[in-house]
Amino acid sequence: MSSHYFAFLLSFIVLLYEANASSGMDHCTTGYHTPSLYHQYCCLSANNGKKIYWRENNSNKYILCPTAGLPKALCYSLGLIKFYSCSEVLENIPNAASGYYNISQSNGSIVSVYCDMEGSKCDGNGGWMRIGYINMTEPGATCPQGLYNYTYGGKTLCDKSQGLGNGCNSTFFSAIGLNYTKVCGQARGYQSGGPDGIYPNHGVGSSDNIDGAYVDGLSITHGSNPRQHIWTYAVGTTADRTNAYSCPCNDGSTTTTPSYVGNDYYCESGATASNILGSKFYPDDIMWDGQQCDYLESPCCSSSTIPWFIKTLPQSVTDDIELRVCSNEGYPDEATPIDIIEIYIC
Repeated sequence: MSSHYFAFLLSFIVLLYEANASSGMDHCTTGYHTPSLYHQYCCLSANNGKKIYWRENNSNKYILCPTAGLPKALCYSLGLIKFYSCSEVLENIPNAASGYYNISQSNGSIVSVYCDMEGSKCDGNGGWMRIGYINMTEPGATCPQGLYNYTYGGKTLCDKSQGLGNGCNSTFFSAIGLNYTKVCGQARGYQSGGPDGIYPNHGVGSSDNIDGAYVDGLSITHGSNPRQHIWTYAVGTTADRTNAYSCPCNDGSTTTTPSYVGNDYYCESGATASNILGSKFYPDDIMWDGQQCDYLESPCCSSSTIPWFIKTLPQSVTDDIELRVCSNEGYPDEATPIDIIEIYIC
């Protein structure tokens, strides 16, 4: 009898034994009570192709582990091997589907995270770990710590404090200490009042510093002293103008962005010169979704990835990612409330 056939037969016998032993379990329960000795030994790659001997009832017994090892998906499901990132899961289980996985941390703890194994939202390659998620359209959803729930036009949205004038409020998304070099994400928001774009074009109280309110919109960064820019989502005053308060990407615009922003931003407007009002909420034109890019703002929606952004960092980092909602004036003069955020790292 060949060793490969013997290993297969032994594995089948062990699985059959455990299936019978667990027949009294509730039918909604999956997996095993305790992994067998066979799985405990043969899920260790160091035992591939080896015989493990022991004595039992005055007789010699042994387990022969397959030369190629046991399927890693099986060993992972039994908790006998650990993975430390979504990309490591995909590397070891190439047909892994998108969903929640238990990821081990360096301190020994385990956290359940959502892994995008197709990469359809990002670069087409899988292994992305979601670290930030807000969806205020879901029942019972609430804003994360640092942002505030407000109702705009019947929609419950997240915003900076309406009592704060010039400035930002922020929330953090944990990278759980993982190294990453790429960030991918999307944001969805709305225009309220008259937000006026990105410094240096958006008026009194604006900041030329990445740590200040340099944008009427969202700032996504990592690190500190100073923050390191990842992506900016801005809202200009109107879609049919090229003045200093509109989006720098509007057709014919001569305005610029700060050097730390460069071209890593999206900007849209929900109002026009004919309907702009100081405190009006504009629910019919969603910001940063690549739709309804009318008048002069069609270049603002030309990215092939919009509404998603993808950013490759100059070096690997383990920083948490900070999302800030900023404006250089207070509510109701201007606001950029949001209802959807997704942030992935890889």
